[in-house]
This record gives sequence, C-alpha cells and structure tokens, in this order.
Amino acid sequence: MKFDSPAGVPFPMFITLFYVIYFVTYGVMGLNNGVGRTPPMGWNSWNKFLCNIDEKLIKDTADALIKHGLADVGYKYLNMDDCWEGERDDDGYIHA
Repeated sequence: MKFDSPAGVPFPMFITLFYVIYFVTYGVMGLNNGVGRTPPMGWNSWNKFLCNIDEKLIKDTADALIKHGLADVGYKYLNMDDCWEGERDDDGYIHA
C-alpha cells in the first residue's frame, strides 16, 4: 500500500472520507430557522434565594422581567430550580 500524504493516509481514502463528511453535513450547516442565535436567557431562583421561594417571589420576578424590558431582549425563561416540590408522605407520594 502506497501512502500519498505526509499523514500516512492513502489519498483515495482521504478524498472519499472528505466528500462523505461534506455531503452528510451539508444540510445542517446552513439552517436559517432562528434557533441558536442567542443562548437560552432567563432567571434562576436558586442563585439568589436557594430554598426561600414562594409564589409571590416568582410572580414578582416575572413581572420585573417584563417591567424592566428584559423579556423584550430575550429573557424568556423563569426557572424554579429547587425546593418547589412538596414533602413525601409515608407511601412516597409528593404533596404540595
């Protein structure tokens, strides 16, 4: 077997692999559907309040995102990260 390139890969194998990768990925390189233009932007309760959250805090935060114009510039998510679930009963079911 004769190796045509400095990397030690036969040229026909290299060119075949190049074209396979090119044509398989060609369709995904040019999607223009608006996805991924910005990272997911939002607010996370855990970073500031840990487990000290309630309904009023979440509603006030949602209102503040809108009032201060953050929703208009891409802040679309309000994440209740932790401590929102209720306690488990003796049978293992979670209750609010």
